[in-house]
Amino acid sequence: MEKSERLGLSVAVIGHVALFGALSLGIASRSELKMPTEPISVQLTDEVGLVSTAPNPTREAATATAPELAPEIEKAEPAPEPEPTPAPAVKRPEPPAPKAIERPSPPKPKAAEKPRPAPVPKPARSTPPPPAKPQPKAAEKPKPAAPADTSDRRRPDRPAAKPAAKAPRAPRIGSDFLEGVTDKASTSRSQTPPASVAGPAVVASLQRELLRQVKPHWVPPTGADADQLRTRVSVRLDESGNIVGSPSAVTTGVTASNRAQEALHKERAIAAVRRAAPFKFPPQFYSEWQTIEPTFYLGL
Repeated sequence: MEKSERLGLSVAVIGHVALFGALSLGIASRSELKMPTEPISVQLTDEVGLVSTAPNPTREAATATAPELAPEIEKAEPAPEPEPTPAPAVKRPEPPAPKAIERPSPPKPKAAEKPRPAPVPKPARSTPPPPAKPQPKAAEKPKPAAPADTSDRRRPDRPAAKPAAKAPRAPRIGSDFLEGVTDKASTSRSQTPPASVAGPAVVASLQRELLRQVKPHWVPPTGADADQLRTRVSVRLDESGNIVGSPSAVTTGVTASNRAQEALHKERAIAAVRRAAPFKFPPQFYSEWQTIEPTFYLGL
């Protein structure tokens, strides 16, 4: 609230309070109205009349007369009320004209862009794989030159050496060389069948048969890098397939992790060969399986 408005409000309140006080004093100063009092005569008696005081019903009712009104008492004229002093007019300062606030014009709505259709991706052309580059051939190592033959027979300038005269040798055949030889046919017969020549297919078949006979008896050890161990057992067999002498074994693929299993691997390989004996192979190919060398490993 501004200062001028507070001043005007204070003056108006003071004026109303003064007016209310003046009216209150005027009402209190009026004279009170006094009603006139008339004396009433009262007679006291001990005699009671014998005449009934009850109304006679046969008598005509008295004519109703209106009561006389008392003369009007002139009211006292009220005291004239003092005229209220008018409050001095307070000039209110004119409020300054409000400045026109320039409102920013709203931006013009842009025309909604039409959604452009997404470009349809073209199917990728399957590019043929680039042709494999030919690997350059390893440069052929130069063959070492054949050593020059320094023998005397390659040198024509030297005369050929004459062979030394050999001493005559004594005959090794004695006089009894033909003893026991007769014209009769021999009656002795050999129990060993004649040996047959084994081709590559026969050798491969014998190898498969050897592995088939030793595999059920092979129990490989397990552990770190156990799959790298390879034990080759060499065994000589007689014609009946029995083991001759003691088998020998060589283990390869030994590392720091599986070195503790080397002896066990070799021991179990020899035990598998001993359990598989006697071996059964075709007798006509004894020259091929006279010595067998099976190799034992984890995935046998």
